[in-house]
Amino acid sequence: MAGSDSRPYRDISYPGEPGIGERARAPFLPDNDTTRWLFALNRKGIRPGLRRIRGLLEDLGHPERSYRILVTAGTNGKGSTTRLLARLLQDAGYRTACFTSPHLLEVYERLTLDDRPVAPDLFCRTAESLRSSVERHEASWFETLTATALAVAREAGVEVFCCETGLGGRLDASNALPQTAFLLTGVSLDHQHILGGTVEEIAAEKLGLLKPDAPLFAGVSPALRGQVFAAAVAADSPCHFLDELACWEDRGGDWDLTTRRRVFAGLPDLQPPVMRRNAALALLCLDELDAAGVLDLPPDPAASLRDAFLPGRFQLVLREPDFLVDTAHNAEALELALVAFLDRPCAGRRIVLFGGLADKDPGDGAGRLLARADAILAAPISLPRSRNPVQLKSLMDQWGLTDHNGLDVHDDLAAVLKTLADSVSPQDSILVCGSCFLVAEALHALGYASLEDTRRVREAGPVLAVLRDGESS
Repeated sequence: MAGSDSRPYRDISYPGEPGIGERARAPFLPDNDTTRWLFALNRKGIRPGLRRIRGLLEDLGHPERSYRILVTAGTNGKGSTTRLLARLLQDAGYRTACFTSPHLLEVYERLTLDDRPVAPDLFCRTAESLRSSVERHEASWFETLTATALAVAREAGVEVFCCETGLGGRLDASNALPQTAFLLTGVSLDHQHILGGTVEEIAAEKLGLLKPDAPLFAGVSPALRGQVFAAAVAADSPCHFLDELACWEDRGGDWDLTTRRRVFAGLPDLQPPVMRRNAALALLCLDELDAAGVLDLPPDPAASLRDAFLPGRFQLVLREPDFLVDTAHNAEALELALVAFLDRPCAGRRIVLFGGLADKDPGDGAGRLLARADAILAAPISLPRSRNPVQLKSLMDQWGLTDHNGLDVHDDLAAVLKTLADSVSPQDSILVCGSCFLVAEALHALGYASLEDTRRVREAGPVLAVLRDGESS
């Protein structure tokens, strides 16, 4: 049955989020007593199940019933799709909340209200009001954050809550929420030790989010459509497949999306190219909800997409040389990010700064693509679960990159950035990828204190000067 937690996972709990600890290095640190308490909850690990979150929501008087909720799941693309939905709905005139994970520089960025991070005092005050309930239900870090976000949204007068699932779906905290619609971007291999060893098993976990009468909008591959359709029928959920109900055409940079009801013309060139699928899925969902009289489309969807803030998604943060950051960390996402980077115009060298967690399988395709880069700089993340230099060297050897002329494995990220500051030219391009935590640490080292600071692309020269010799930027 959709939404049931009667079928347990293989184990009771799993390690918590890697970047959440009480004694980590910046930027993985709490910033006050409340966030220190919240971070300490991560020691409980990931404990799939709905009992605890349901208890929290009942104690709160069910804030999730105060607004419409759109839930997005998928191995890749769920965060960006959630952000695109929120931007489109904000521009349609709704007071909109967007809840995504993980965060990069500050925990407050996980919840935005009309595209701006929640105020720290409101977030912390709401979290503190939950403390006794959290202790009574023995709630996890993510469950507590979810309940806090829902309570803040109610207090802030939110009309639509756009929510990214945490992990899987069936036993994720987001499955305790009612749905106006459910979006499934796609399914590939990740978190196999929790969700299952095959794409079909992982899909089944995500399809556990299906709810009666809540429409499903799916961008899954053809191989999974039969499974998805059968699950939707069993759950009494109307099913809409992106590739059956929409098509798009390139217009020399801009692109047009055609659904069965309208043409969305002149949509902006989102990067990497896969982002068009995420935007198309979001627009298809709102197109159908608009036709049903549930939610309105914005007056200018192209402008909404152009104004959308997608941090960590092939994001340009420095210019000349260009620094791009991408949180891709599994095989599918890494290949997409690397292809986009290698295809991006560049008059100088293409340099990839790579790192990752030891329990993540980056696949073999990433290695074949890295071989085309002019330089590969690898470094560990300042977290216990990171691949260390020995493991990074072993991975490069596995990928056949040991003899790559541009390969250099460093002991820490600071050494890599110092090397770059000393050697890059304004014509070069650098991509930071392999883990959202590598992106977070790189942004911090480049001088960004909050994600909001990355909305404006900075000139690289002054930033590199600080890294090189400590000059004031």
